Amino acid sequence: MSIVQSNSSFNSSLTSSLYDSQDDVHPAKIKNYVKEILKSRIFLGRYIERRLADKRIGYRDVILVSAAEVELIRDLTEAQQQLIIACASTKPWIGITDTEPLGIHTSGICLWTEIDNQPFGAFWFQIKSVKFRDVEILVTLKCLRHISEAFIEIEPILTGAVKTRSSLENSSQQRPATSVQSLNEIYSDFVDTLKSFLSISNVKEFITFLFAFVIAIFTGSTAFINFLGNFILALLREMSFLVKNSTPIFLGVLDFFAKIIGGFYILLALMFKQSTPRRPPPVTEEEMRLQYRDHKAWSNDHPRFNQHFVGQFD
Repeated sequence: MSIVQSNSSFNSSLTSSLYDSQDDVHPAKIKNYVKEILKSRIFLGRYIERRLADKRIGYRDVILVSAAEVELIRDLTEAQQQLIIACASTKPWIGITDTEPLGIHTSGICLWTEIDNQPFGAFWFQIKSVKFRDVEILVTLKCLRHISEAFIEIEPILTGAVKTRSSLENSSQQRPATSVQSLNEIYSDFVDTLKSFLSISNVKEFITFLFAFVIAIFTGSTAFINFLGNFILALLREMSFLVKNSTPIFLGVLDFFAKIIGGFYILLALMFKQSTPRRPPPVTEEEMRLQYRDHKAWSNDHPRFNQHFVGQFD
C-alpha cells in the first residue's frame, strides 16, 4: 500500500501543476494528462465478469476497483470527465464507468479492459497505459498477483469482498426481471425485423428474383442439354472412325500372335516326334492274290513287255 500512496501523492501533485499551468486545455493535452495520471498505478480490484460493452467493440472484461483505493477512484472519475469533454465530437466508448451498467447497487468504479487467461477473482493490478482507438478508449491492465480466497476471508474490507458479494447477490435476485425484459426486447426486435422484411418492396424484389432464377435455370438447362447432345454425337462419330481404322490393325496383331503360338506348338511336336521308322504291316494271303492278279492283267494288256522278257525266265 505504500507504493500506491506514494504514487498517488505524486500524481495528485502532477494534477495540480498541470491544471495550474494550462488555461485552455486541448484534446491531445487532455489525453496525455490522462495517461500520465493513470500510468503505472497499482491497485486492488476484482475481475467479476466478461460482458458485451458495445456493439462496435464487442466483449470486454470488467474489473471492479476496490473501495479502499480512494485516490485512484478519484483520479479515474476525473479522467472519465475529462475524456468525455475531449472526445465529445467522436463519442467513443470509454472503458471507465460506474457500477450502474452491471446492476450493482453499491457505488464504485469499473474498468472495461482485456484480460487474457485469468480466472475470476481478486487481483493486484497495474495500469500499463491508456489506448485511444477509433471507437474506444481502453485502459490496459497487467495482472500482478492473484489474491487467494484465504486472504479474502481474513481481510474482506480491504478487498471489498463483502460489498461485492452482497451486491452480486442483489443483482442475482434481479436477474429474472432483467431476463424477462431482455426477452421482451428480443421479441420486439424480431417482430420489427419481420415487419421490415415483409414489406411490399421486399416481396416484389423476392418475386422478381424468383422469376429470374427460374428463367435462368430453364435457359441454362436447355443450353446444357443441347451441348450434351452435340458432344455425345461427336463422340460416337469419332469412336466409329476409331473402330473402323483400328480393326485391320487389331486383326493383323491377332494373326501375328496366332502364327507365333502355332509355330511354337509345331516346334514342340517336332521335338517330341519318334525318330525310328515304323515297320510295314505284314501282307496277307488275300492281298498277295490281288497283287498277282493285277500283275497278270497288266502283262496281258502289254504284249511288248512280254516279248522283251520272253526267254529270260526260261
